[in-house]
Amino acid sequence: MKKIIIDTDIGGDIDDALAVALALNSPEIEIIGITTVFVDTASRVKLTKKLLSLYNKSDIPVIKGAEKPLIGSWDKNLIPLQAQAVKDNIEIDESINVIDFIVNTIMDSKEKITLIPIGPLTNIASAIIKEPRLKEKTEIYMMGGMYSQAFPEWNIYCDPESARIVFDSGIKITMVGLDVTLRCRLSKENLDKIFNYNSERTRFLSELIKIWQEGNEERYPILHDPLAIASFIDPSLVKKENMHIKVETKGEFTRGVTVVIDTPYTSKKGDSNVDVCVDVDSDRFINFFLNRILK
Repeated sequence: MKKIIIDTDIGGDIDDALAVALALNSPEIEIIGITTVFVDTASRVKLTKKLLSLYNKSDIPVIKGAEKPLIGSWDKNLIPLQAQAVKDNIEIDESINVIDFIVNTIMDSKEKITLIPIGPLTNIASAIIKEPRLKEKTEIYMMGGMYSQAFPEWNIYCDPESARIVFDSGIKITMVGLDVTLRCRLSKENLDKIFNYNSERTRFLSELIKIWQEGNEERYPILHDPLAIASFIDPSLVKKENMHIKVETKGEFTRGVTVVIDTPYTSKKGDSNVDVCVDVDSDRFINFFLNRILK
């Protein structure tokens, strides 16, 4: 069984909650912990804990992480929209430091624990700064970035400096970016299957989806984060290419862009620490996703 830590900004886009649900219903993986990141991480903890309770997995630790990026500020008044779905009084243990949790859990483990960040990389970068030897003990399977277009994907854009630290760390990275995730949008038929399944779990996921839709019933989720989880479980869902990636932190128009720096003249394949997903079997993946969460 593969052991993982999920790092998430759950509560903003709907794909984080769908990714956590997918992970919870996948017997191939064991979630050692979930850490939250970026803006009102306390609300993100409560939403995560509510989700865990529905899957009878309340024993999984959920740790409140960094609210602001490594450099710069953030909107302290911004509350993740889906937090309104949590009506329960859920307590948060703030005595656990997120960086210590990540570092100690991985470094003290006799088995490999993979980091799966599906939000901005602030927590991960901070852990690497504290313990550079993490690169000898773990790998990263992340949703973020885009290689085929100079577009600053959200998770990278929110904290480019942290992303730069992570990509430059030497840790083995699999980058599941917009190049493949944009091909994985649910259809109305797919969404109706979730809405009509009528289990306690899918009713809550349906509520989160409808909150995210904000009244627009034709707004269909793109499965960015679930693809990172699914391709970690079944790598055959995606095709990867090894690339040298740098994160732009200073460009006027390109801040947060994941730049391919391979030279077209003497490019060496396989000597970079980053494997980039370049293709996806989207139909098979969506079927995989639906079969897992409709239980």
